[in-house]
Amino acid sequence: MLNEVKKRSFNTKKSSEKFTKIVSAAAEIFRIKGYKEATLEDIANEVGMLKGSLYYYISKKDDLLYEVVQRPLYEMTINLKNIAESQSSPTEKLERALKNHVDSFEKYQSELFVWISIEWFHSDFGGEIADLGNEYDRLFRKIILEGVETNNFRNDLDPKLMVFAIFGIYNYMQRWYSTESHYSMDEIGKQFEKFVRQAVANFDKR
Repeated sequence: MLNEVKKRSFNTKKSSEKFTKIVSAAAEIFRIKGYKEATLEDIANEVGMLKGSLYYYISKKDDLLYEVVQRPLYEMTINLKNIAESQSSPTEKLERALKNHVDSFEKYQSELFVWISIEWFHSDFGGEIADLGNEYDRLFRKIILEGVETNNFRNDLDPKLMVFAIFGIYNYMQRWYSTESHYSMDEIGKQFEKFVRQAVANFDKR
């Protein structure tokens, strides 16, 4: 599944520096104006080109929406897959997984805000993005389940609900965080990680 997403994304046009700028501009416009209200003209103006020139790279606005979200989500998922399949302990895997999440949000703040905001089942490629999101969710649950089964985490944890709770805490950050915030992303990451570790800790383990 990850390979199929990667194949769709690669072609000569999409590997160009200009296309990267277009996708970054689209992410900002989608975040500020919302996907429905944003226009291709808005995006073209942001990168200093004519609206008609965008059609060399895309055929419709949905194409840009896909590219905005696919890039960071694919990268996050590949990183998480490597973490989940590593030989590290469940506790170390969870720490690295949480850091991957925060680092990705710092690097792709606008893009991931769009990912969280959009109802993917309404778009033509919703299945592909939804599948990628589901894989990310599955890998996180795998880490939690491994921790429970090895007695590193509390044995009464429901991995599905725990991952929902983690995403609820971390993803809501997109609603209030800005570069002008009193808190740095590193500070936020450390505080959130401490909270999650306390939530999963097996204090009965000897």
